[in-house]
This record gives sequence, C-alpha cells and structure tokens, in this order.
Amino acid sequence: MPNRMPAAILLAAGESTRMVEPKQLLDWQGQTLVAAQVETLLEAQCRPVIVVLGAHANRVRQAIAGRAEVQITTNQQWRRGRASSIRAGARAVPPAVDAVAVVSVDQPTRAEVVAWLAKELVLSTDALIAVPRREGRNGHPPVFRAQLLPELQDVTEREEGLRQIRRRHADRTIFLEMNDPLVTLNLNTPEAYRRAIELL
Repeated sequence: MPNRMPAAILLAAGESTRMVEPKQLLDWQGQTLVAAQVETLLEAQCRPVIVVLGAHANRVRQAIAGRAEVQITTNQQWRRGRASSIRAGARAVPPAVDAVAVVSVDQPTRAEVVAWLAKELVLSTDALIAVPRREGRNGHPPVFRAQLLPELQDVTEREEGLRQIRRRHADRTIFLEMNDPLVTLNLNTPEAYRRAIELL
C-alpha cells in the first residue's frame, strides 16, 4: 500500500534583497511567513517538512524551532542560487515517500492545494509532476513523484533548475485548475507583499 504522505522542501535560504526585511520573517496572518508555511505543509500531511536555510539562518531557525516533524538543513552555498537549495533539500528527503512538494517561502500556499496536488499525483498511473493552474497560468507549488528525486538532487542554475525537469517531463505532467489567487502569487517586492495582505 503506498505511503501517500508526501514530503515537502521549503526553500527559505534567500537573502531577500528587494524586501525591507527578510521575506522569511514577514508577518503572515500573525506568524512569520516561514512559520506559517511550515504549519501549512504540516496541515497538508507532509512528513517530513525539510526547511532549507541560508541567509539569516539563525533568525529564521528561531522562528521554526521545536517541531519534531520539521527537519532543518543549512545550505552553505545559498549565494550560488535557488538550485543549490533545491539540491540540499532533495538530498535530505527520506526514501520512503511517494512525492515531494517544492515550496518557496515567498510563494504562500494553502494546505488543501498541496494535499490535492499530492493526492492526484499519487493516484495517477502515469504522471510524474503535478502543477496548479489558475486562469490558464501555471502556479505553485509543483509536486514531484519521488522517482524524480535523483533529478532534483542534481539541478543546476545553468540548466534552469526545476524548469528543466518540468520541460523534460512535460508529457507526464498533470495540471489542476484552481480558483485560488495564492497559486500564482509571488512576494518579490514590498508592493507585492502589500497586495497579498489585501487579498487575504
């Protein structure tokens, strides 16, 4: 019987140069954004939740300390780009999972979105990747079948990270249409953050 419990990699290593403060520590409904994302992934039944830290690691670690289901890994090479954090997270994923969600801390999501993506992916007989979509626009987070872990462990910036994996398996990707503005939301700037708070 399949495990049907996905793992999650939460990418929280960035420096947040375009924000006034670290994105990981922005307020999100009364919590830090990183803590809110961890809670969302735990609510979606992701086990473990692997949080990849880099810039501001000590401050971010304090925001999520004390959860047994959360595994923290530090990417010492975070300055080399997002792909280095994906590799660090993927290498920490245990083998006994069916799928893994790759979530960026600045792309808030909901538990039901992650759970539905993982469920549909595992139930599919052929798909390797599940991606949410809203109004014809691809969103986040993507969820990958565990057999793609070796590819996640080897992504590079030069090959465009997850984009290359998704292109490679385009014919084995399922898209789930969702009426949720969060699936296409990116908190890249203070303006985007303010718009997101208004949405909530």
